[in-house]
Amino acid sequence: MWRRRRKLRGDSVPAQPTTLRMAVVLSSLQQYTDLMVTFPSIMILSRLLTPAQIGVYSVAVTFVNLVHMLRDFGTSEYIVQADRLDTGKPQTAFTITWIIAWALAAALFFASPLIAAFFREPDLTQVLRILSITYLLLPIGSTTGSMLVRDLQFGIRYKINTSQLVVQNAVTIVLAWYGFGYFSPAWGAVAGMLTTVAGCLYWGRHYRIRGLGLAHWREVGDFGVKKTVGSIMNRLGDSAPDFVIGRMLGFSAVGMFSRGFGLVRLFRDNVSAAIGTVAYSALSQRHREGRSAAELYLRSITFITGLGWPFLGFASLMAFPIIRIFFGDQWDMAVPILRLLAIQVAISLVVMHYQDLLTAIGRVGTATAWVTIWQMLTVATLLIAASYGLVAIAAALIPTTVVLVGLVVIGIARETGIGLRAYLHALAPSALLALTTLVPVAGCRLVYPPAADALWGPILCAGAAALAGAVIGGLWTRHPLWLEIVQAYRHRRPRRENASA
Repeated sequence: MWRRRRKLRGDSVPAQPTTLRMAVVLSSLQQYTDLMVTFPSIMILSRLLTPAQIGVYSVAVTFVNLVHMLRDFGTSEYIVQADRLDTGKPQTAFTITWIIAWALAAALFFASPLIAAFFREPDLTQVLRILSITYLLLPIGSTTGSMLVRDLQFGIRYKINTSQLVVQNAVTIVLAWYGFGYFSPAWGAVAGMLTTVAGCLYWGRHYRIRGLGLAHWREVGDFGVKKTVGSIMNRLGDSAPDFVIGRMLGFSAVGMFSRGFGLVRLFRDNVSAAIGTVAYSALSQRHREGRSAAELYLRSITFITGLGWPFLGFASLMAFPIIRIFFGDQWDMAVPILRLLAIQVAISLVVMHYQDLLTAIGRVGTATAWVTIWQMLTVATLLIAASYGLVAIAAALIPTTVVLVGLVVIGIARETGIGLRAYLHALAPSALLALTTLVPVAGCRLVYPPAADALWGPILCAGAAALAGAVIGGLWTRHPLWLEIVQAYRHRRPRRENASA
């Protein structure tokens, strides 16, 4: 029996694709696992590393992420949305990724002293050189990962990503404990990338690209240029706070802003990505099949705002106890930053995955244009507000985001026919759910305000009120997210009854 299973495990037949609903479940499980691993790690590192040390690493990883957009060259998105995928297209995508990645690794390695001199931080040189190692390894992970997303193989993807996350955070914490400072997360990133490569070679071996080739370089290159410009602008906007604040206000200010943005970023990069990753694959699939992607996009917006508005509203209202409990009193200046940025990101959720929609339906050039406009206005806002301090930066981003969301909604309507009425209909259930969730939280905050000597009581009271309000709101509004939870419970209940019988 053991030999038989061993033989089947080595079979060349890949796993069956998951259904769309199961893909969302697995993607959500991935993001919640990320939260469960990452958030405690951030808490520990906040006590092991100083704001200045975190600021140095934040600037280093910002440069790496910016160059990362060039390294990928849009090949991952190309593989997911391509109408027909023969052997030559994945080989071309992998070859282009490999050439660019290794060239950029060398460029970052030799340019690191100049970057360190610009920020007046000599140790930044070694941090950047350590992080450049990840470029040498990442082509395997990126192309294999995009093949898994295209075929909705989120079970395999979960194994690979979770293993990478656990190893990266464990190595980072151990090294920080032994006094490696800002070198700790850099070596942790290298260890995590090695784990990703190992996982792709083992669990994702059926989707690994074999061989090199440039047969479809024109098609891949045309898509890649447009997508890369948009990705660079997107990353530039995300990284602009670290660049601007690091240059104008110092590394301690970067660390403070990064910590205030940390909880918001966890939601944006993890929870919303659970829907976004599946949405891009599903939207591309619908477009390939000749069906409209508008309905699925609006449904994804309903789900994202249904999760995000209550969560971010709670973070804004209870910013002080959240920062104190999780990070300590040395980060008190991050409280107003968290409060304001939570509002800003909540507004941006209205058009969270517009790039995925436009790219999936073949409008990658339009997506790039809107990303460029969005990030240029964001950078301009940062440059103007930076001289007034961190709180001014966070506050100034709110009206800028309101204007940008309105412009993008108009742009989406022109490309897809999704009008304002359809948008409002998709957002109405989430608005009511947020109202029923956050009004009780605001009441708890007034009756039982948090203070330096009273943290756990107010936040537990607010959490209980939020949970009760969310349940009542879900029943009242029949929010699609609530209906999915109820349906999943009803689906599992007969299984438990049959098992007990």
